[in-house]
Amino acid sequence: MLMATDLQRQTLRLYGELLARSDVWGGKLVFTSGEGASATGLPAAVSIAGGTTLVLDPEAATVKAVFRNGGIDFVVNTLDEALRVLKNEIRQHKPLSVALIAPIEPTLAEMTERGVHPDLRWEVSSSQTAELTAWLASRSWSVYEFTSETTAALRALDARLLDTLTPDDSIRRAWLQRITHYQRPAANSQRLLWLTPAEAAQLVAGKPETGS
Repeated sequence: MLMATDLQRQTLRLYGELLARSDVWGGKLVFTSGEGASATGLPAAVSIAGGTTLVLDPEAATVKAVFRNGGIDFVVNTLDEALRVLKNEIRQHKPLSVALIAPIEPTLAEMTERGVHPDLRWEVSSSQTAELTAWLASRSWSVYEFTSETTAALRALDARLLDTLTPDDSIRRAWLQRITHYQRPAANSQRLLWLTPAEAAQLVAGKPETGS
């Protein structure tokens, strides 16, 4: 599994990848599969964007660890259970993530047979797409990293960062307000956020990551 900061960095990138493709994810289903797929940060990214996620992951230990840390909302063992949980949330445009612990190939075949058609099938990679690069550049946003020594300090930092943003900045406000729900803070916690150079200048503690 990724270290906490690496996981948050990847989750922020995936959140951006989603938004670079569409402004609206409510009522849409994102599907991903593979060993360890539940630990990629994609479920959190989709939920923060307002969508629902179905993760097919045969690694039970990994799924349960992610669930304990808040990165997955539900864990099930059959496709029936997964679809039952997701159905109402998709219809009501509510964010939700479900991890299905099951063998990949038979389950993919069952999905095809039952006519399950996600809005997006995603194979998570570690590289940033050209779409996201252009999306960030159009906003003059780069990733900045902030460090806090305690959970209380992280909460104060998040509040300070929120104060930097305008009330109508729904994209970055949603990130700050929801990320701790899916990735619980610990000592020496870090917060990653997209900022413009002007915004970063207001926040002395912030330092840009190289290559962002």
